Amino acid sequence: MEYSVPMKRSIILLVLLALAGTATLGAQTTTPSTSLDYDPIRKGDQFIHVDLGLSVPLFYLTPDGITSDTNLDLGGAGRIGYSRFITSRMSLGGFFGFSFNQTLGENTYLALPMAIRASYEFVFNRIHVPVSFSAGGMYQTYRTRNYFGFMLKPEIGGYYRYSPDWSFGANLSWDFVPQWYDTSSDNRVGNFFDVMVGLRYHF
Repeated sequence: MEYSVPMKRSIILLVLLALAGTATLGAQTTTPSTSLDYDPIRKGDQFIHVDLGLSVPLFYLTPDGITSDTNLDLGGAGRIGYSRFITSRMSLGGFFGFSFNQTLGENTYLALPMAIRASYEFVFNRIHVPVSFSAGGMYQTYRTRNYFGFMLKPEIGGYYRYSPDWSFGANLSWDFVPQWYDTSSDNRVGNFFDVMVGLRYHF
């Protein structure tokens, strides 16, 4: 059977259109090879944290050496604070807190710290490990004696990122609390160990 010239041209045009359509479908179904890296922390992220736990009196540093007899019992501690990430791992913020310990004479030693806090956060999937250093002041009162002085607090924590908004975990910190007086023999540096559980709200 012979086809006329217009018919042949129509057949060729249909074949070309079919081939073009097949090539287009093949191109659309091909998935481009790309890599997407998800960063759990971005610069500018912020969080509010609340921590509660125990205050353990360890020892005093005095001009005569270390005194382990602090005359203080196990007490409680807590704080609330805010931090903002200035990079994907480093954050700056601050906190207000409290701690208290009963004395052997059944009186109460109360401390109210306030500090600036810098942290570097290690991330292992949903596990976040912040290593922090805080510096600030602490108001201390015991019976009729009051003192406001400098304080330092290095700490390490571990948090589980339960959701984009919430994480929970624990912190271990060491408080250096100097008391300096005009009479140098009265000077001392209190050392306290805090163990606290914490909750963070991210936004």
